[in-house]
Amino acid sequence: MAGVAATDARRLLRSRYLLIGGMVAAALAAPDLVWQALHGWPNLDVFRALQASAGHNRAVFWPAQILYTGPAVTPVWVSGVIWSLRSPAARRFRPVAIACVLAIGLQFVLGGKAYYPGAAYTFLIAAGSVPLERRLAARPVVRSALARLVRPATATAAGMLAGAVLAAPVALSALPARTLHTVPLQKINYDLAETIAWPRLVALVAKEYRSLPAAQQRRTAIVTGNYGEAGAIDRYGPGLALPQAFSGANNFWLWGPPPAGDDAVIGVNLDPALLRREFAQVRLVATFRNGLGVSDDEQGVQIFVASGPRSSWAQAWPAFRNYS
Repeated sequence: MAGVAATDARRLLRSRYLLIGGMVAAALAAPDLVWQALHGWPNLDVFRALQASAGHNRAVFWPAQILYTGPAVTPVWVSGVIWSLRSPAARRFRPVAIACVLAIGLQFVLGGKAYYPGAAYTFLIAAGSVPLERRLAARPVVRSALARLVRPATATAAGMLAGAVLAAPVALSALPARTLHTVPLQKINYDLAETIAWPRLVALVAKEYRSLPAAQQRRTAIVTGNYGEAGAIDRYGPGLALPQAFSGANNFWLWGPPPAGDDAVIGVNLDPALLRREFAQVRLVATFRNGLGVSDDEQGVQIFVASGPRSSWAQAWPAFRNYS
């Protein structure tokens, strides 16, 4: 809307088609807004929690934009911004360009993670390809053998491919996990390590679960402090005869507590003070190490067995909520 209002496209504000489009957009957004309202606007709680890392996110934001899109592609999307905002030929696309620039800028100001505005580059790269193609087409024809062998478009494509290869270790888990112990890629993209040694973690949880008497196993829930750990157990746990995981993290909390009949818990990465407040007996049974020396959310987490609940799960579950 800001892009429309800031350009001559604002004439569309008087169009019935804009009104119809707005009504369609509102209808599509309504289920999410209703759900948010009925659940106390959890997205706002998550946003407040993310502000704890806003300073770091801002510090790495612009270098990450270059690395995520690729050093060779960065000039393309920068050209896309300039062309879209200045060229008369791009006038009809200008509202979209303004929206993309605002989306990127707002994520920086708000301290969002560097990959949040990623979709905006779809348009900006396409826009930047227009002046790039024109520059390549306008180059004088060179008759040398080397020029015939390596055409400008081929060289440009090769540069983009090389840039993608260089950027891949930052944007994707492309390198061996052990590399993160010595190469500080996590300073830009902390999430690179977030699936490291998940099978090993789940195997450790399964070992502690099987160490319980069979009758107690049937009444024991697995509760994690992080949705990644819950996801790991739900991914690899069935092969080890583990029950589904529960967690107070983000949407997992909204999916509800363990069954009312479960009177014991294997707690993975839970605050021991919380467990001691909710259970009469709490004991530390294991500490997880990924064996690679890589720091992530799971490295060094403690695993507890707790029993003797002081209240029902329905009463205790709100204390486990952790939006982050």
